[in-house]
Amino acid sequence: MRRRTLLAALFLPAAAAAQQGVQAPPAPASPAERQGQLDAFWARQREKEAADRFWNGPREARRNLSRDQFERWDEQRYRRQGWRSYPH
Repeated sequence: MRRRTLLAALFLPAAAAAQQGVQAPPAPASPAERQGQLDAFWARQREKEAADRFWNGPREARRNLSRDQFERWDEQRYRRQGWRSYPH
């Protein structure tokens, strides 16, 4: 019985607070506010893409090499590492 009263004392105030916390949905934004939200979203997207290009740029540039340029680049890398080049 004591356990039930303890649990009720713990959960009933939390349930009452949750009911009080329920609010009506916010009013829809005006067209000017919505345009501002969209502009901010696209600015964040451009910032993310710029950061992605910064971190992945060397990898993307490597993909743009022709096959013989890629093989020469790998051969130089293997030589620096002390590995045998392909084909053996």
